[in-house]
Amino acid sequence: MYESFYGFREKPFILSPDPDYLFMSRKHENVYTHLRYAIYENKGFVVITGEIGSGKTTLLNFLLRRIKGPIKVAYVYNTTVSPLQFLKLICQELEIPVDGLDKAGILNVLNEFLLKEYAFRRRVILIVDEAQNLSLQTLEEIRLISNLETEKEPLWQIILVGQPELRRKLQHPSLKQLIQRVTVYCHLEPLNREEVAEYIRHRLRVAGARDLDLFTEDAVEAIYRYSRGIPRLINILCDTALVYGFADELPRIDRKVIEDVVEDRRKSGLFFDSESSRREEASATAPPSEDLQARVQALEQRVRVLEALVAELSERLDFCRSLERDWKGIMQALLSRLDPSRRTHRTYESVRK
Repeated sequence: MYESFYGFREKPFILSPDPDYLFMSRKHENVYTHLRYAIYENKGFVVITGEIGSGKTTLLNFLLRRIKGPIKVAYVYNTTVSPLQFLKLICQELEIPVDGLDKAGILNVLNEFLLKEYAFRRRVILIVDEAQNLSLQTLEEIRLISNLETEKEPLWQIILVGQPELRRKLQHPSLKQLIQRVTVYCHLEPLNREEVAEYIRHRLRVAGARDLDLFTEDAVEAIYRYSRGIPRLINILCDTALVYGFADELPRIDRKVIEDVVEDRRKSGLFFDSESSRREEASATAPPSEDLQARVQALEQRVRVLEALVAELSERLDFCRSLERDWKGIMQALLSRLDPSRRTHRTYESVRK
């Protein structure tokens, strides 16, 4: 649509995680170095966290392209499943037939598969995206399958990728053994102001743009403020701004275009985290007392959420107790029909046990 007008070979700000467009900031370079080390040194368990849209998947795709030698990758995106379903998804990705097998059978064929791949010196990597949604039970299952190893090294490598909540979830007391197996942990930070400018120019260059200064300085400043340095949000803002620029036949994208994009998205209710952006902007200029008040309000909101959860749990507990009372009444009625002389608490207790 706007490609020919601005002289692009293709759209520069697509949302798909295309490794050709990866901008290697210092933050990305640091995570990439740790990942490369973990894979080539066969470090079994890796955890990567970062905000939504920070570029975790793009960075992984970039790395996987550059791994030398034969490799098999199981990429699991659906993380809201049971431990057994999770094992089946892994085997499906690795093309291991498991129809009709129970959990023990699945683990057995998975172990045999990994041993065979290891014997042929083929790397096997399990990548679990959106890992913050995994249940504690499934995370424990991951710990167990990470034990599939030889006497010297792991049979495969497991990479958990998720939002910052993953780090907090892994701190659960029941996952201490899992944490001990993590050999490499990386967190991908958002881009700073200078990196946002370099990011935009990089993507324009890859797309074949004639003018790398297509976005003015004040436009870049606005993009940084509204995106908070998150690449996916930068892409959304820039792509939409180019549509607006094309419609108005603008040779360059300035701050007004970015503000128009943001305002239109706010009106339609589609603007990403606009309230958060306004809070951050206000807190940057607010005196300490106002900042403290904002924090108190946030804590009060969390307390209200917790109170609602407690109330919901109390209702469920009352429901369970009512079911127990109904069950006792049914049992007593059945016993009285069978043998009225046995209607004693002791008999009921023996039947219940």
